[in-house]
Amino acid sequence: MGRTLMQIANEHLLYGNDLDKALRTLDLGEGCDETLQLQLLSGEKIILVDEDEQVFQVVERAKYPHLDSIYPARLDFQKFVSDKQTELDDHCDNLEKGLDFILNKFRYKSVYSLDIPLKSMMKYIYGKNEEFIADIMDEFEYDDDLQQMKSLIRVTKDFIEKSIKLSAMIKRLDAMYGIGHQLDTQDLMNLVQKVQTIARAEFQMFKEADDDMLDSYLEASKEIDEVLTAGIEPVDIMNNYSAGWLSPEGEYYALNGEIANMLHTQIADALQQKGLIPMHEVETDGVEINPDAWLEQHGWVKIHGNNVQFGGCLNDKLYPPKEIIHMTKTQKDIIYKYIQVCHGGVVRAGWKMEKISASRFQMTDDLQLKKLYFSFD
Repeated sequence: MGRTLMQIANEHLLYGNDLDKALRTLDLGEGCDETLQLQLLSGEKIILVDEDEQVFQVVERAKYPHLDSIYPARLDFQKFVSDKQTELDDHCDNLEKGLDFILNKFRYKSVYSLDIPLKSMMKYIYGKNEEFIADIMDEFEYDDDLQQMKSLIRVTKDFIEKSIKLSAMIKRLDAMYGIGHQLDTQDLMNLVQKVQTIARAEFQMFKEADDDMLDSYLEASKEIDEVLTAGIEPVDIMNNYSAGWLSPEGEYYALNGEIANMLHTQIADALQQKGLIPMHEVETDGVEINPDAWLEQHGWVKIHGNNVQFGGCLNDKLYPPKEIIHMTKTQKDIIYKYIQVCHGGVVRAGWKMEKISASRFQMTDDLQLKKLYFSFD
């Protein structure tokens, strides 16, 4: 039973990219805190079963070398991150090539080559435009290139969403185990920008009545591109944008869209282009700055719907030797009002999305906020 539980936890982590589910699997009841769960997940300790007493025993793996081969291997987190990085890069490269290939076909494709039945043309001539458009869309349903593009965009969207969740999980693992590595998502960002290129072309043929999420994804890509091209500006948080960053001074930069649009990353990049984030780190000989990390380090609050995340209080763990920064009163007051009006007064705090009332969130002191909601421990 102990071995089985550890195998299931490993599968949740390594194949499902779900750290919380892995830790819940190793929750053996009273006395088994998260520290113990982390030691079990890494393989430092193993679970034995006392058959007589019908209880679990958590023991040091090194003391039972004869059992080493039958338990899941110790997790090499650095190798795990490295393997995931290779997979991410390879998939991004293949998807980009696929999008480029099909887009190249469309460059030489004309709608006039469609074989439009005379009956459909008569509908158009006599003003029955809706029926005519329906006939044209029927023709599109048999266009192999179009269907290939539609499928490819759907696969790309799903891949981006899963990769974003993986990146967030690895960031937590880094804080918990001190891996020293996180995913480089630049190739993922390039993939998102490729989809925005497609959306700019206004490929209306991709619209599909039974696929609202795909439609929203493409429409959001187009709108995001328009905003970023013009230059991002502060907005009113009460307009309930999909995602945004709230500065310590209370300025809110936000966009609407889907998870796969990588909204926070795009906002951070836009803020860097605007000059609010430096391009290079002076104290580290001109190393390029990751804009997402810079915002976290400097006390910006990351908001997605009613999920409120804050990394400034974790600088000592995530970005040593930077000093801890806490939320400002201005940020807390704005979040309180926003959550009260736009999300029924309920905050989902931190990476675990713990529920807390807006009023309690506003009143909780900084150390408790860190301990209860923003810490990885």
